[in-house]
Amino acid sequence: MTFFKHIAFVVLFILTFFAHAQKKTLIIDSDAGTDDYRAIILMLQLNNYDVKAIVFSDGNLFPDKGAYRCEVLLKCFNKSNILVGSGKKTMYNKPMWRKYAEAIPWTTCYNEPLKQTTYPSAKEIIINILQNSPDKSVVIASLGSLSNLYEVLTTNTKLSEKIEKIVWYNSPDIYSGTNYVFAPKAAEYVLSLNIPIFLIHSISKNPVVYSNEMLENIKHISTQAAKQIFFQLDIMKKDENTNHLHLWDELVSLYLANPDIFTLKVNVKQPNIYFITNYETESLKRLYIQIIEGTYKPNFGVVFSVFPNDSFFYRDDVNKIREQLIQRYGNEEFELSVLTSEIHNHLGVYSILGVKMGLYAREILQAPLSKMNIISYAGKYPPLSCLNDGIMIATGNTPAINGIQIDTSKSQPLVKFCYRQRCILLSLKTEIYQRIKSELEAASIQFGLSNNEYWKAVRKLALYYWLELDRSKIFDVQEE
Repeated sequence: MTFFKHIAFVVLFILTFFAHAQKKTLIIDSDAGTDDYRAIILMLQLNNYDVKAIVFSDGNLFPDKGAYRCEVLLKCFNKSNILVGSGKKTMYNKPMWRKYAEAIPWTTCYNEPLKQTTYPSAKEIIINILQNSPDKSVVIASLGSLSNLYEVLTTNTKLSEKIEKIVWYNSPDIYSGTNYVFAPKAAEYVLSLNIPIFLIHSISKNPVVYSNEMLENIKHISTQAAKQIFFQLDIMKKDENTNHLHLWDELVSLYLANPDIFTLKVNVKQPNIYFITNYETESLKRLYIQIIEGTYKPNFGVVFSVFPNDSFFYRDDVNKIREQLIQRYGNEEFELSVLTSEIHNHLGVYSILGVKMGLYAREILQAPLSKMNIISYAGKYPPLSCLNDGIMIATGNTPAINGIQIDTSKSQPLVKFCYRQRCILLSLKTEIYQRIKSELEAASIQFGLSNNEYWKAVRKLALYYWLELDRSKIFDVQEE
C-alpha cells in the first residue's frame, strides 16, 4: 500500500467510524438506595458501556418505588430508551433505613409524591436481553440482592453463558453482607454458578468519603450529572447525616470505569469469585470527577479510538462470517483475531486458536492485558508455533516485557498461564488437534508449501475453525 493510500485509509477510517466504538452491554440491578442513585448516574456517563436496562429488586425501597424514581431520573438525562423493570416484593420486614431512603429525593426533575405505577417484570427484561446477546457479552452491575438474577437463571440456567461477569456490591465476607442477607437463597444459587463475580465494597480501614473538598468540586461542575448528584449530597450534608456521605455502590461504577485502580484476590474455595483487597483512594476521587465532568475516556486502544466494523474494510470471505463470529464469540475475540492475522501476515488456523486460547485464559484467571506470565510449549516451528502469535496478541504478553517464554522441549498445543498466585495449563483437545494436524498435512502434500494454493487451503480452514470452534469448549483446563 502506498503512502497516499495509507493516508486515505486513515482519513476514511476516522470519518466513518469515530462514533462506533464497541460498547459492552450493561444491565444495572438496584434496590434503590441513596448511593444507588449516584452509582446509576455515574454508569450512565460511561461511554464504553451500553446500559440496556435498569431493574429493581426489593431492599432499600420496594421495587416499583425504585422503578418510578429511576424512570424520572432517566428523563432528566434523555435516556428514555433504557428499559426499567420491577422485581418481586419480598421484604415486608422493611430495613430500618427505608424511611430515610424514602425521604431523600432522587432528582430535581420532580417534586410530586410517588405514584402507584406498574412496571414490566425485571425477570422478563433480563431474559430478553440475555437471549439476544452473544455468549459472555453482558455485564451485570448488581447494587442490591441477586434475587432478580436468581429468578432468571433458575428459569433457564443456560442464560448464565451470556454473562461475562457480575460486579456485585457486597462484603467479601459474603454471608454477612447486607445484599446477601436481603436474599440469601438467591445469592447462594448465583454464586454456585460458573460466572465470574467481583465483590466490590468499601474497605473499612480505607473508606472513600465525600469530603468538603470533593463536595465543592462537584458543586462547581456544570454538567447534569454533577447537578443531580450534588442536589442529593447537599440535602444529606445539611441534615448533618455524614453516615451517608460515603462512596459505597458508586465503587461498582468506578470499578467498571477503571478496574486497574482496584487490587483483587481470588476466593480460593470458589475461584469464580473475586474480592477487592485495596484501592487507590485519590485515584478513585479523580476518576469520579472526570466521569461527572465528561472528561473520562475509556481505554479503547493504544492507537485506534475505535475498531473498523464496516464491511468495506474486510475481504469477502471474512465478511460472509463476520456477523456470525461477533454474535457467537463477541467483539473482543473478533478484533484480536483481525489484529493477529494482519501481524501474522496470513490467516492461519493456529494463530486464530492462539487468540481463542489466550482470551479464554484471561477470562478464567480474570487477568488484565500484559499481566500474566506465560510459558508456551508450542515450540518455534510452524505451523504449531503460530499459536504463539495469537497468544501474544490476545494477552498483551510479549518478549519485550518478559511476559512469555517459548519452551522448545515439547511441541504440542499446550500453554501455561499464571496470574497472581494461580496457574492453569490449557491444551487443545486431542481430537481437534489431530484433525487439524492431518488436514494441514494433507494440504501440504497436495499443493506443496510454496504453492499459493496451499495458502488458500489454509485460509479456508482457518475461516472454518474460527467460526466453528468455541473457545470455552475446545481446551482442556488443568489447575496447577
